Amino acid sequence: MTIARGLFENALLYSLAICWLAFPLSVLMRGPKANDRVLGGLIGAGSVILLALGMTALASTPATIALPFPFSLGDVPIAFTLDSLSGFFLCVIAIIAGLISPYLRGYCAHLADRADMRIFWTALPALILSMALVVLSANALTFLVAWEVMSLTSAILIATDHEPKATRGATLIYLGATRIATAFLVGGFLWAHALTGTWTFADWHISGIAALGPGLLVLVGLGIKAGSWPFHLWLPIAHPAAPAPVSALMSGVMVKVAIAAMVRLFVIGPAFDHPELGIVILAAGAVSSVWGVLFALIQHDLKRLLAYHTVENVGLILMGIGTCLVARHAGLSIVAQVALAAGLFHVLNHAVFKSLLFLGAGAVDAGAGTRNLDLLGGLGKRMKWTYACFAIGAAAICALPPLNGFASEWLLYQSFLGGAVGAHSPIQRFSFLLLIGVLALVGALAMACFVKAIGVTFLGRPRSKAAESAREADFGMLAGQGALAALCVFLGLAPPAVLAVLDPVTRAAIPGAPPLTAAWTLPTGAMLAALAVTAFAGAAWTSRARRQRPDRTYITWECGFGALSPRQQVSATSFVQPISRIFSVVFQYAENLRIEGESRRLFPDRVTATSTTEAVLETRLYGPLTMLFKWLGDQVIKLQEGNIHAYLLTMLLTLLILLAIGGSIR
Repeated sequence: MTIARGLFENALLYSLAICWLAFPLSVLMRGPKANDRVLGGLIGAGSVILLALGMTALASTPATIALPFPFSLGDVPIAFTLDSLSGFFLCVIAIIAGLISPYLRGYCAHLADRADMRIFWTALPALILSMALVVLSANALTFLVAWEVMSLTSAILIATDHEPKATRGATLIYLGATRIATAFLVGGFLWAHALTGTWTFADWHISGIAALGPGLLVLVGLGIKAGSWPFHLWLPIAHPAAPAPVSALMSGVMVKVAIAAMVRLFVIGPAFDHPELGIVILAAGAVSSVWGVLFALIQHDLKRLLAYHTVENVGLILMGIGTCLVARHAGLSIVAQVALAAGLFHVLNHAVFKSLLFLGAGAVDAGAGTRNLDLLGGLGKRMKWTYACFAIGAAAICALPPLNGFASEWLLYQSFLGGAVGAHSPIQRFSFLLLIGVLALVGALAMACFVKAIGVTFLGRPRSKAAESAREADFGMLAGQGALAALCVFLGLAPPAVLAVLDPVTRAAIPGAPPLTAAWTLPTGAMLAALAVTAFAGAAWTSRARRQRPDRTYITWECGFGALSPRQQVSATSFVQPISRIFSVVFQYAENLRIEGESRRLFPDRVTATSTTEAVLETRLYGPLTMLFKWLGDQVIKLQEGNIHAYLLTMLLTLLILLAIGGSIR
């Protein structure tokens, strides 16, 4: 049985590799139109193999597969771990990659005149494969190789439409962030290797004060890639520049690859075990969730708005992981189990509804030619199916029942309540109660943000010629959105089934924990029945009222000015103005009012109101740091002026410094 299973797993791995290695040849051999048809199908086929591999790992005992010589990194083999954790994340990658495959052809037609699609079709499958290999990596060197391929291919995809200067700038910022993340990871991995003498993750068991140094380095590297506060700078810049399906993969899946590594190294095992690490993760998650939703509120670009919501939802996932670590150290094993399940469940849910929302934003961009909220409006009548799918994704991200976002956030609430009840100290109880308030605040602000996004984009009247001439997406683009919308509903109705899948992962992290399915306490069937009865009663009452009181047509709120114009509608800026005033200290919100005319005090000729905001973290911290590093770089360049004496002096000083450091360590 073990031999048969090993052969099956190896067959799946090699089939996966062959499927994706066929892409470069297909791109070179076929024309652009054939690429769109054939390669989209290849991605779907590869995703099916990836899903089969993930389900195999979920349903069986852990195993490690090492590639034979010469496939090795020095004396370290290229090795992969198939266990419940890697199986779950492989399923997430496969589901999202497979469901966006029908969307690709229609969206690529939108890009064909501005970008070389051969590069796109070569890099996209490489990104998907590299994400799978990162999740499967069994040792640090295999992880870093797959991590670098993932970083470089995603940078290539961000630069698909490379003509605009903003796109090139976003690619460089993203590349800089990935270099810094890799540097921190390499430092942490080298430190861990020095302490343990091995590169294999399963053999890393560093606890106490020794775990703090390498653990924090690895945590920073993974936090940068996950887009967590305060390392989220690249995320709202790179996502708007990337094509919509790439944004869906990066936001929905790629940032979760860092979460998978975080769970493996800090929860399962764990490789780094110290109580303070859980507090750091929990605090970063809480701030990230509030920070992300606040900055999403003031955005006018639809994709940039969604990017900041990725910062928010990564924060929610980190809150689950951090609560798990804190509760485990406090002896609250059931709370730790529910918190970890909430974080992992939200990994899947966020991947689904955020991919749906990014595909909807891409359909709006392709159909109306703009993502600027101030130039949209009235798209609900012109893009009905996109509107319906986007509304489902918005309701899911706002955690409205019975959709999937509600299920994972309910578990998160449950873990906070359990921690508040079972905590042993008043400080811990107060902290868990505070987290409940943070989660409630984030949910309310997220709902306000998506009321703005849907109302300004799809309702009302068109604000520009582009919005007036908007057209619905083609069948393939709608099929991808529809499948993800249906999955939002299914996952919201079947939480016990998802918890049964997550049960092996939580048992690996919290040995001896009870079955996870007992954590779901809501009667899903009764709740669904109540919602259905309410919806039916509302529809019946509306239908009866419409028959008794026929519709009347008249000018709404005319006020003596004639017919309404789009300028009289609520704008994105005016909608969030009250909230922006309340939280002005976070993003330095200010209003500028300009009144023109000779008798402007009583009879102004023109009134102009503008608002300004400032990304405080970027301007007050990262801006000065960037200038400092630029200055240091300019000083280093001065050494490279061809002066042999300067070279010799630099070498001598470097040697003396290294000798001094080495002597102090000995």
